[in-house]
Amino acid sequence: MTAPLVSVIVRSMDPPTLPRALASVALQDHPSIEVVLVAACGPSHRPVDGSAWPFRLTWVVRDGPLARPAAANAGIESASGEFVTMLDHDDEFLEGHLSALVAALAANPGAGAAYTGFEVAEAGALYTKVNRPFHRLALFEKSYIHHSGLAYRRALLDTGIRYDTALDIHDDWDFVLQLSERTPFVHLDRTSFRWHADTGTSGGGGAGNFDGEKYARQRDYVHTKWAEVRERHAARFAEGMDRAVRLAQSNLLAEAEATLAGLEQDAADDPDLLNLRAMVRLRAGDPREASALAERAVRGRPEDARLWFNCGLACEAASRPGAAKHCFERTLALDPEHAGARGRLAGPGGTAR
Repeated sequence: MTAPLVSVIVRSMDPPTLPRALASVALQDHPSIEVVLVAACGPSHRPVDGSAWPFRLTWVVRDGPLARPAAANAGIESASGEFVTMLDHDDEFLEGHLSALVAALAANPGAGAAYTGFEVAEAGALYTKVNRPFHRLALFEKSYIHHSGLAYRRALLDTGIRYDTALDIHDDWDFVLQLSERTPFVHLDRTSFRWHADTGTSGGGGAGNFDGEKYARQRDYVHTKWAEVRERHAARFAEGMDRAVRLAQSNLLAEAEATLAGLEQDAADDPDLLNLRAMVRLRAGDPREASALAERAVRGRPEDARLWFNCGLACEAASRPGAAKHCFERTLALDPEHAGARGRLAGPGGTAR
């Protein structure tokens, strides 16, 4: 079977880091790659010898310089691959990045996009990693999906999605939001892209490349643009959670779990969702799964006494007295007046025996 072509859009201002970016593409083990090199600086861009690289090289050069979103649009409109992704001139793909994304999309034909986590590097060293499951509401608040960590089916471009030319930074975030409204996403629990946040001049990166006023202004533009859509999703999520609570209270546990499973597609790591799933599993007689879900909930929101108390109940039911004691102690540390936790620790048959 012929491997699908992946188009990698590279917006380039002809920096000294470009060879490193191209080398990271050359090291990918996916056998069919097209690099669409967009000369964002215009005709002054030095030529790149396509024969020196093991991928197809497609040049895109306009009469003059292109702003970041315009360069991205020129690239995606010139892409011919079945799948499309981005790589800016100062960043890097890590080992197996493209093949993992292609495999995920092949295994999930109903999804139009797949993404990995990414490393954030500053001064050439690892600063942090960003890698979280898909959470639709969180994505409206702040981007946690880098467009170079994401690949999507080129057919989605026919729906009219493009990089918003009113933006100079956050254009990638806005593009990912557009994609998320058109197709399900698959999250790969791996970090296989490296963003050099302190290089470049966009003002949207790390130390040495951050313009606070510009960042906030364009962030507010994205928030305003997507406010109504976000509110619709938030209302739908809240209604689904309320329905699941009512079903659980009526002991319709299978129906409650089905409702929560639908919500999980949009908010896999939401602490409230995980907590409610835990309580439903506890009521269904599965304390071990309930405690695992509850522990995920408190990791997501460790300052919430209610989540710690419920986690303690689940751990207690799962015959994990040490874990339960820790949860009830954390509950009291956060809420010293919590009668339930105090009673569990001190009462007859309590966890603190």
